[in-house]
Amino acid sequence: MPKKNHAPAKRKSALSVALGIVLLSASIVVALAGFIIIPQEEKQPEITEQILGYSGYTRVIGQQEYKCYEHLARREMDDDRDSKLLAQNTKKLAQTANAQFFLGNKLGLYGPYSFEYLQEQMKHENAARAIKKEQGQAIYGPEVFDIYTYYQYVSSNLEVDIIDYLATHADASILAKTRTYFEENKKDYDHPEQVVYTLSENANSEVYTLDWRQLNSLESADSQLAHFLREGSENQEWSYMFGKLQRNVKIQSVTYVKTDFEQQKTTIVSDFLKNGYYKKLLQEIEKNNPVAFSENI
Repeated sequence: MPKKNHAPAKRKSALSVALGIVLLSASIVVALAGFIIIPQEEKQPEITEQILGYSGYTRVIGQQEYKCYEHLARREMDDDRDSKLLAQNTKKLAQTANAQFFLGNKLGLYGPYSFEYLQEQMKHENAARAIKKEQGQAIYGPEVFDIYTYYQYVSSNLEVDIIDYLATHADASILAKTRTYFEENKKDYDHPEQVVYTLSENANSEVYTLDWRQLNSLESADSQLAHFLREGSENQEWSYMFGKLQRNVKIQSVTYVKTDFEQQKTTIVSDFLKNGYYKKLLQEIEKNNPVAFSENI
């Protein structure tokens, strides 16, 4: 009687066991995957959110610093005999100054602010200017700063730096507001590409055509005419004295260049900030970071 061969059954059994182990291992991996937490990259807040989130900082203003702001506030008043109004304006100026220097520091554009540090900076600047004067180098601005002119010099430069920074790093919130501003002020951004005008003097009339570059060049030769052509509209007429000659001008036609928002975005954002939004941001910083005044003020 022939012998039965059971070897294939053993191989099949071994294969089944191996497959079962693989499937079990896969099931365990899937089950464990549900407990594995993959860290998410933390989203950085946009620049507007950062600025509005700056809070809790308080700086005490001493008498010497207060007197500086008082001097500057007094110069802006028609009648400085109203001591109550002068004090109000002085404290407002101090708060705004503190907010701007605080923001400049947060954006990495200025070091930690103190009035004493400002005075030290002024001494170094005056010393540097004295050396330039001795060496015959050009000096822009005053040869010697006092604390009032130096504060205004530093403050105005810092404002320019902050606005440039915000315009370059404008977030969705600022850009949305800027687009609205742009739509409301488009006429200020469109400029004449070509102007055709008639110029009459000494009973002679000639027709001229200028493009935008030539119109800019005209500024140095005849600034009055350049301004009229830049601001005027079709069929508008004007008379003016050029030396001893009377000139009559009539704009025949104007072709305008339309400003593209995306191409001029940084410039338009900068304009938007300068036209009020920068002050609003400072006001929010003032609310969240009020100054305190020493007891002798």
